[in-house]
Amino acid sequence: MLSVWMMLLLMTSASPASPPGAAWSHATAMFAPAAVQEFDAFLQDWRGGLALASLRHPLFDLTRVSGGVAGAVNTIIFSGEAHGAAGEISLVFYSLDGERIYSPPGTVHVARVDDRHRQFRVAAAIPRVLQGRTGVVQVTFSGEKRASYLLKVQF
Repeated sequence: MLSVWMMLLLMTSASPASPPGAAWSHATAMFAPAAVQEFDAFLQDWRGGLALASLRHPLFDLTRVSGGVAGAVNTIIFSGEAHGAAGEISLVFYSLDGERIYSPPGTVHVARVDDRHRQFRVAAAIPRVLQGRTGVVQVTFSGEKRASYLLKVQF
């Protein structure tokens, strides 16, 4: 069920090599001739920082995930680099059933990128309903073109 859901949401992703600390499976999409790929990454033990060396795409790369605390709220932080196209990097939480998890205004930091500002960090407060559970984070580049990574995360 998760694999089908992720396939529908995933527009584009990265190369199939696996980062340390993550289990990967690769499936090619059934949408011919588009080269849509699905990567079912499961991130565990990421709070202290985890390199994501294999999440590469022509629009943007995710290079690191880490955790933090803002007040009494746990956060997840993704760092990366865009490749010159203007757009926004954002993230959204989902349950394993594919239901979007509401994030109140001000709890998600969106990054703007372009040819001069390529490095980015996006962060969000982890919703209470996901704390201590497994969920999905979708990190999306939105601009003239669009690309997303879907990551299964143990919160």
